[in-house]
Amino acid sequence: MIDNFEKVKRMFYFNEANDMFFHLQIVQRAKDHKGENKKVKEGAIKTYFIRSREHLDRVKEEVILLCEHYGARAYINVAGKDFSALQNLMLAKMAEYNLSGTVRDPIRILNSAAGELKSRCPRWVVDVDNMSMLANIRKKVLELYVKAQKEKGLAISIKDIADRSTACIIAELPTKSGVHLISRPFNLKEFHDTFPDVDVHKNSMGTVLYIPNSLSHRYICSECGSPNVQVQAWVNANTNEYVDDITDNS
Repeated sequence: MIDNFEKVKRMFYFNEANDMFFHLQIVQRAKDHKGENKKVKEGAIKTYFIRSREHLDRVKEEVILLCEHYGARAYINVAGKDFSALQNLMLAKMAEYNLSGTVRDPIRILNSAAGELKSRCPRWVVDVDNMSMLANIRKKVLELYVKAQKEKGLAISIKDIADRSTACIIAELPTKSGVHLISRPFNLKEFHDTFPDVDVHKNSMGTVLYIPNSLSHRYICSECGSPNVQVQAWVNANTNEYVDDITDNS
């Protein structure tokens, strides 16, 4: 199980009195249900517009219940977005659909607009799957952020940033296969010159909020923490059904 509710709550910088929200989605993914005797349609099951720490607390039980029931994941974009901007974007989309004669589910239009909407305070997600690379990735993100600040004429050092509460890397949240670094923007091209295979998500579904037990079981290497682990197993030769792991214990 991955439960990041408390870690996400620390990242709130507004409350219900503000015209802002965190976009939370419960998403069912087909690849999480491979091999099961049921057809899973990938997509969002439910959407929330979270307006405060207290609001997240109020919906937590329901989010967990839905994730457990559907075998789904909860994601939250921790870059706050504006309701006024969301309203304007929805009106623009609906006018476009009316002009073209396109009929769409209003809920889908709302969810699409919320996902597309940009934030005034961008938060990027650096997706680290190989934990042995974490320290070097963290160091590179800090270096690129410092470089960007200096190019703006600000006298700043890596130590300065590390000592501040407004550091470049805002949080590190566990995922199914590693961690998500929640970061302020940096030079993405220079980052990918060094780490071409590490994904950085600018305005995606965000980071993992909750993954149920049924989806989060995994083996990891005891030496480096990587999930890239292979095991020998007993398998029924006729049905390909998994029976048990082959262990040293006999």
